[in-house]
Amino acid sequence: MNTSFLARNIKYLRNQKNWSQQDLADRLNRVHATISKWETEKEVPPIETLINLSSLFQVSIDYLVGNHYEQEHYVKEFNRLYQIHQTDEEMMQIVDYLKQHPKFKETLHKHINQSSTDRKVLEEMMGVYVNK
Repeated sequence: MNTSFLARNIKYLRNQKNWSQQDLADRLNRVHATISKWETEKEVPPIETLINLSSLFQVSIDYLVGNHYEQEHYVKEFNRLYQIHQTDEEMMQIVDYLKQHPKFKETLHKHINQSSTDRKVLEEMMGVYVNK
């Protein structure tokens, strides 16, 4: 297991919930220092705690421990091919959102196949302006 992925993901997901380390510790019946050790790779949570973290953050254990590296590689390649200047973290947030909200993804995909006029209306509604 790559502990750097785990440490980064715990911190990232905790921040997404706007939780302090103490907030997460309270939810897991741990002390603040334990969360700090996980996020700095000084300790690794036991499997029972990984299950609890997975449930709290609503992600898979695979995601927590970094088995989503292929997704990161895909995002980097996408950025390179289309010369998008967003950070990988921003794209990961978008990919994660789409994974967690499949109905939104389906709706968005339907709009891709619309006429350019209809797409322009949708893009303006979303505040996105795509240069063609």
